[in-house]
Amino acid sequence: MANKMDGITDLTKVLVYAANHFSEKEFKKLQAVIFALMHGVNYGYVNLDGRFLEDSNDLYFIHKTDKLHKKLKKKKKIKYKNNVIQFNDFSREGVKNDA
Repeated sequence: MANKMDGITDLTKVLVYAANHFSEKEFKKLQAVIFALMHGVNYGYVNLDGRFLEDSNDLYFIHKTDKLHKKLKKKKKIKYKNNVIQFNDFSREGVKNDA
């Protein structure tokens, strides 16, 4: 499967992407979860409804916004001329999500 070019499935594409972006430990965890799913483990999703998709979208939103929402912190006190602010004088500081 790894060297064949014909019949590339979405599963193969996801595994190739994960191999390029995950650490070895993360990839092994993904591999174990997919293997378990293929052998009938349902991880609490008994019915075939959209609950998994909703939950996974919520997880993506929560964890992605942690990285997107940052506040600006002023590096040092500088007097500005004519009320012009230089963006170089500010740095981004991470803010934890209160949710």
